[in-house]
Amino acid sequence: MRALLTLSKYFYTYKRYILLGICFIILSNLFSIIIPPIVRESIDGIILLLKKGESPSYINSVPEYFRTTSRIALFAGLIIVASALLKGIFMYFMRQTLIVMSRYIEFDLKNDIFQKYQRLNQSFYAKNYTGDLMNRISDDVSKVRSFAGPAIMYFLNLSFMIIMVVGLMLYVNVKITLYVLIPLPILAITIYLVSDSMNRQSDLIQSKLSRITSYVQETFAGIHVLKSYAAEQNFSDDFNDLNETYKADNMKLVMINGIFMPAVLGLVGLSILLTVYVGGNEVVKGNFSVGNIVEYVIYVGMLTWPVASLGYVTSLVQRGAASQVRINEFLNAPEEIETGVLNIESLIEGIEFKDVWFKYPDTNQWVLQNISFTIEAGSKFGIIGTTGCGKSTLAKLLMGVYKPTKGQILIDGQEMGEYDLNSLRNLYGYVSQDIFLFSESIRNNILFGSNSDEDEKYLQDAIEGASLSNEIDSFPNGLETMLGERGITLSGGQKQRTAIARALIKKPSILLIDDGLSAVDTKTEVAIKNSLDNWNENQTFINMSHRISSIQDSNYILFMDKGRIIEEGSHSNLLLQQGLYYDLYNTQMMSEDLM
Repeated sequence: MRALLTLSKYFYTYKRYILLGICFIILSNLFSIIIPPIVRESIDGIILLLKKGESPSYINSVPEYFRTTSRIALFAGLIIVASALLKGIFMYFMRQTLIVMSRYIEFDLKNDIFQKYQRLNQSFYAKNYTGDLMNRISDDVSKVRSFAGPAIMYFLNLSFMIIMVVGLMLYVNVKITLYVLIPLPILAITIYLVSDSMNRQSDLIQSKLSRITSYVQETFAGIHVLKSYAAEQNFSDDFNDLNETYKADNMKLVMINGIFMPAVLGLVGLSILLTVYVGGNEVVKGNFSVGNIVEYVIYVGMLTWPVASLGYVTSLVQRGAASQVRINEFLNAPEEIETGVLNIESLIEGIEFKDVWFKYPDTNQWVLQNISFTIEAGSKFGIIGTTGCGKSTLAKLLMGVYKPTKGQILIDGQEMGEYDLNSLRNLYGYVSQDIFLFSESIRNNILFGSNSDEDEKYLQDAIEGASLSNEIDSFPNGLETMLGERGITLSGGQKQRTAIARALIKKPSILLIDDGLSAVDTKTEVAIKNSLDNWNENQTFINMSHRISSIQDSNYILFMDKGRIIEEGSHSNLLLQQGLYYDLYNTQMMSEDLM
């Protein structure tokens, strides 16, 4: 229950709905408990008329039209129908307030979780599966909503119902009431135990469902790899095994559910038998009437659902609590690195790394060691190295995705942590080596990088800057061509150029490309770089690559290996040193000549 206290802020926001809901519950139950006494008086009155010819004591209280023998029952029927109708009307309003409240809470909770997801750091996503993230914002939130709506509504309704009905029964006859109520606590305990087993089994099923969701999501995200290795049957077999265990656990839950109705009906039937037996004996003794027996049978029926639903409500609460615990794990997860308050619109002086060391959370291996360099504003800066040398990690540090483990990063002379994170990231137009495109049109994918609607006027320039014009013209729908998931309908080079156009559209102060030209041919690469030179003369260009041809025109170049800077300088100076850079240059030039 402690986990569910997280919802208190939502309940406070919608407290008006709770108060109105309670009012409608009370009114609904008042019109409900009116019916049994009316039935009792009607039956006893009719029996009195038939046996003794005497009018019941309440005859003078009814309108004159209904004071005949045949019309007393009609009058009672009209009151019962009116009471049932009013009960139904207030029950409708009860659901419209409390269930609607739960939908609002569901809406707010999903938004809060989604916003939290966007603030969580990279290490969080490295540890958690996408399928599990989806389950917590969908299935777990749905279970929490069932607590916030149905569980609370049923609990309040059954609480008022039990208090009112049992109060009336005790008022009529304490002894018979105690006999009649004997099976009901047993019913509640039985249902609670069954519900507890159901809850444990449901938790197990939920964890299996998360695994299945993650497996399916990962399978279809990598469907091109799956098909290229003709591994469809293997994946189908694995999915069948997961589904088999999921089915087996669900069958166990079905068996537990099978106990529910027989237990309810058996114990309810026992209460009715006790009512008829004990009540009948009291009728013979003159302490009870036939109308009282019928009244008590109706009371037992009215109590059956509230008592039976105790277990159901408990199950909803337990499931809601278990789901809220899972949600809170993510809501309480550490967010982005701390952000400062300074705003920065463009790079004026430059970026300086001062003895920066870095290792990823939960690892002991240094990814970057003793990194020191300066990038002057408006310059072209190249970083080259083999796979795993630390280039992508440098890119993440530059954009504030991670903070250095040791050392400082200064931007225009200020510690990076002093800048507002959103302001800092708006400096960059970033093209990563792992291109992600949305299942949208090419136009929308490019405009995703824009800061405002005004940036759309640069759309054609951005497309030309990325050397993408010819490809777009060749598509039947041009810019409105819809892309498949993750841009699967485009080639690797087309995806990279679309990502470059997306980075250029906002005219960033710093263009950061992390191996973003690896999938284009040399001719296209030269065309893109020439376009970039003319795009924004004040722009700082940081180009990371494993190809010397991509970065050789940079003003300054870092050559990295195993997280360290091995050599640095201009292209010509590095060649003169005849070190590792020189060796790599000769190797790559020889490979291009052979091609």
